[in-house]
Amino acid sequence: MEYAMFAPLPTKMEKLEAVLLHIHAVTLQTPPPFVEIGKKLRTTYEHQRAQDYQLLSKSDWRQLPYALWVKGMPALYETDPGLLPRYWSEVLPEALQSSPRRAKRWLMPLFFVYCNTFDPESMAFCGFAAKLRKVLQLAQGAIAIKMREMDERQDFFNPIRAPENIAVSFFTLHHVHEDDLMNEHLFWPGFEGTELGMAILRAGLQLPPDRLRELATVQRVMHWLEKMPATIVKTDLRIAFADSLLLPWRRNRQMQDVIKKILLEFFLRQYGDPRFLRHAHYQWEGVNPDAVHVMHYLLTGDTLKGFMHILERTADDIWRYRQKFWMAYYDAGHIEEAWMVLGTYAQTAAQSNNATAVPQRFGRLEGGASPNQSVLLLRIGDLVFSEWSHSGSLRAYHEGAPAAPDFYQPSYHGQTLREAQSLDFHGGMNMNPQLTHSHSESGTWQRKARDMIRRRTGIYLNDREILL
Repeated sequence: MEYAMFAPLPTKMEKLEAVLLHIHAVTLQTPPPFVEIGKKLRTTYEHQRAQDYQLLSKSDWRQLPYALWVKGMPALYETDPGLLPRYWSEVLPEALQSSPRRAKRWLMPLFFVYCNTFDPESMAFCGFAAKLRKVLQLAQGAIAIKMREMDERQDFFNPIRAPENIAVSFFTLHHVHEDDLMNEHLFWPGFEGTELGMAILRAGLQLPPDRLRELATVQRVMHWLEKMPATIVKTDLRIAFADSLLLPWRRNRQMQDVIKKILLEFFLRQYGDPRFLRHAHYQWEGVNPDAVHVMHYLLTGDTLKGFMHILERTADDIWRYRQKFWMAYYDAGHIEEAWMVLGTYAQTAAQSNNATAVPQRFGRLEGGASPNQSVLLLRIGDLVFSEWSHSGSLRAYHEGAPAAPDFYQPSYHGQTLREAQSLDFHGGMNMNPQLTHSHSESGTWQRKARDMIRRRTGIYLNDREILL
């Protein structure tokens, strides 16, 4: 038997590695108030023109990037054209090569200005980025190395390519924590509100639809919005954002419940309810109609779930059969609109309904019906249905016909909803054209309703889909 004379060497030195990472870690603070700094520098430069800037301090030179573009003032290269060549060719190269610590202090104003004034359509800004890229090769220290790595990996200082490359990292690398991504890119708290931050979000909204259907991507995008100083509807991305988050679902309705909840809550809060165009917070103008249609679809599903839950709580004996039937048409993408009209008992139940993603809006059934009755209005193609709860019947009308009830009204009367003659569910074999919910267990009324929908619209679902 052989015995080892020495203990095996460790293959991993986790504590040592952690210390080394800490030593070489590069962290950033929030940028200084560079607008105020820029304004003060402009005054200083104005006073120094006559002396050919000979009396400028090192700080005046080091902070020069903050004065390049000051809102309400001409660009620095217009007011002080003799200043910039000296900065780029003499003062800055000397400072960057002197020491790593000094290099960091001179690089940070350049980095902050690059992020805050990011404008790929400006020739002046692209020229600034090119100069920054060039002088970065001269700099020493951890910050300089980090910036060069970012540029090599993502074309970070290429204004044309950077937003797309960074967006892919932030919104699709789901296995990497957001905080780690922020540190990796030297981004500080509040960066999302910078011009580069907005450009990254804009690029993220152009990701392929399959990416924008992923829960993790949707969550990343929403988290990015939470950190922005202004709501999305107050930016020039209002339309693009709605189109990008909703259009990926126009032909693919297999949406996770958590995504439905995220989208419903967000768009109702920020954009308003598209079913009510005069809503105080309506922001849907200009949004692609297909995107608005997806929102209608989400609201329809929420309405259906809410109605079925209310029926369950108000002792409708066949609610589960109704749920199976109508949710089958919804899941297949055929129900275009839905609106609840609730009776007295159901209105109370709706106030405490937690089965839906968002608080329910509904019309009130005011008279002409039993207190426990409610009505669900549905549209499939050009057919409008009124589905009465409890002992009530199912009725159908052509969309736009005088008899067809209007959606999204605040109140209805039961007598008005019942008095107009329904389309025939029985092929002329019954004196009453409406459909009673008889023999739910055997699927009698469900098949009659299914066959009528097929005759009128061409839409067909099989027994397995519609029967409980």
